[in-house]
Amino acid sequence: MNFTITTIAVSLANYLQEYLPGVQFLEDPAQQKTQTPAIFLQQRYSSIERQMGGYWLRKIGLDLTYLEDYNLPNLQQLYLAAAEALDLCMDSFPYSDGITDSTVNLLTYDRTWTIDLDALHYKFEIQERVTLSPSEEVKMQAIEDYTPEVTPANGETAKIHKREPDRKQAVR
Repeated sequence: MNFTITTIAVSLANYLQEYLPGVQFLEDPAQQKTQTPAIFLQQRYSSIERQMGGYWLRKIGLDLTYLEDYNLPNLQQLYLAAAEALDLCMDSFPYSDGITDSTVNLLTYDRTWTIDLDALHYKFEIQERVTLSPSEEVKMQAIEDYTPEVTPANGETAKIHKREPDRKQAVR
């Protein structure tokens, strides 16, 4: 299963339709002629840590930004209602990469929300263990082709010969 920001945005858009009806979901905040109410996803940070067994822990900080018309008299109440709706449904969400038929449930961590003058920011983190496909892994090159050389202070090149193990040690 592929794991990208674009597929996360599509999965969230499909999932949040039920909880925020009538809200337009945008992948990019710079889209022109945005009609409110609207919500879009922004990536805030990302980190990756190596783990045992060939896995990597990928942490992605995301911000769902919810917009309403700026001059509404009940703007604060609309943002509070949206924040509450997100709180109730965002402990996890179904994720699909759009290629495979299966879905997995992604858990969210460190969920917080704030209301600025112009938007509601619902911030959360995704932590997923991922693997690289075998074609993307960097394999170690053969060391047998390596011929070590030492350059002494006099500038002449000296070749180092491999030492053969003693027969007595090898037999044991």
